[in-house]
Amino acid sequence: MAVICYTADTHSYMYPTDYVSPGKLPMGYIRLSSSFDKDAIIIDGGDVLQGSPVVRYEIRNDIRPFFSSLCYRAAGIDVYVPGNHDFNFGYDVLKDFTSELGCDFVCANLVDLKGELDVKPYVLKIAADGVRVFISGVVTDYVNVWEDERNLRHLRVTDSVMAAEKALAEARKLNPDYTVLVYHGGFGSESSSRPPLIENRGGELAALGYDVLLQAHQHSVVEPHVVDKTLTMQVGAKAFKGARIELEPGGGSVHACLFDADLSSPLDPRMEAVVENDPVFAGVREYLSRVVGRTEGVFRDEGKLQSAVSGCVLADFINDVQLSLSGADVSAASLPNDAVSIGPDVTMSDLLALYPFSNTIVMFRMKASELKEAMERSAAYFSLDGNGNATISESFTNPKVEHYNYDYYRGLSYSFDISRPVGSRVVRMVFKGRDLLEDDGFVLNVCVNSYRASGTGGYGIYGRLVPEKRFGEDVQDVIINEFEKRDVVVRPEATDFRLLTGKHVEGPDPF
Repeated sequence: MAVICYTADTHSYMYPTDYVSPGKLPMGYIRLSSSFDKDAIIIDGGDVLQGSPVVRYEIRNDIRPFFSSLCYRAAGIDVYVPGNHDFNFGYDVLKDFTSELGCDFVCANLVDLKGELDVKPYVLKIAADGVRVFISGVVTDYVNVWEDERNLRHLRVTDSVMAAEKALAEARKLNPDYTVLVYHGGFGSESSSRPPLIENRGGELAALGYDVLLQAHQHSVVEPHVVDKTLTMQVGAKAFKGARIELEPGGGSVHACLFDADLSSPLDPRMEAVVENDPVFAGVREYLSRVVGRTEGVFRDEGKLQSAVSGCVLADFINDVQLSLSGADVSAASLPNDAVSIGPDVTMSDLLALYPFSNTIVMFRMKASELKEAMERSAAYFSLDGNGNATISESFTNPKVEHYNYDYYRGLSYSFDISRPVGSRVVRMVFKGRDLLEDDGFVLNVCVNSYRASGTGGYGIYGRLVPEKRFGEDVQDVIINEFEKRDVVVRPEATDFRLLTGKHVEGPDPF
């Protein structure tokens, strides 16, 4: 019997910590990989080179090898398939990382124009008992939408489904017992009105005929289940969970389960050695604990629902940072899934928890009617319970928790009436005394982060517009600079926002 152990979206979380919560957590690749089966084929589905404070520290200080690559190599990784975030820092960083892994770098829809990455469209692995396992991989087509063109100068990401289909045709020549496709993407973006690029094409890929489809990218935990005769699953993010897939000899049957990072079991001796010789831990700890500035009081996220209902000082602050950088009229910003607060003493760890991803800023020239379309998506975040009180719509929590897809707006006064149908909830939009619902052709400069600018998360309007200007600065860096250049960051004045439920007003008195 052949065994595959699969991880994805670790984002360089190697230790059992998220660098914010106290104590150890049941997470981290070091703990998770200590439960890998001996002689297993070990596969990772990408997104390592962004996300945790460790990899940020390494990239900012040009530290090599990456600690994550040392951990992966110690675990005995066999195949690595890149994620979209692995392209965030350009060709040379990707080359450094993949060369350090010492495993097969597999991506059938990645073309290396320089020829230095040794990227393969597929590999054939023969397990200890002779079971022949064909493994291919593809990354989401949306790399072409999200990524700065400078980072793709020597690379080309082609159609994921066509590449996977071509690889499967090659598999038949190799006579494998099983075929496995690793997809850094998931389900959910397919539609009958197909846009030029699709972010998540799991349905199309499941229909191709692979025995196993290992998915990633969406940070969802999806138990093994069958779609179009293909077994598929997802393992979430930050190495809380992995997947174990058993392949019976002779192509007979496939069994799979998810497993947790176990804090109670002993570390693999190879991992113990990596930990003992960790070259960056001390530097990262000092980096995270360093106080970079102060706030005027505590800036709180009071909880995802309460902040969305009443407004949030943290969102106002991020929006002000974006407005200052871009010079736009209006800014839209979201908060991470987990509620965080900062201040009055603010450390680097606090700021990375507040803004955990690598984004830049994009500015659009938008008609008021186009901005309203975007705001209607934000207004869909709310539902009403049986008592007429505001709740969070299940569409933002299932199948994936997406609080980060609720946007807070700055630079205008606005109201949502959530007793009205989705799509007609924006009932007030006022910019410098101008009623934008009456003057819906009025043009404004609107800035959003680069993730939102791609049109994902239900904000398709941005994907249909041509950006007016792109700003190259990382938002994390801009936020950090705000603190480093001021003695105290003043609490921003609250945005004039009202949430109407049809029976009473949530938050301050209206109008």
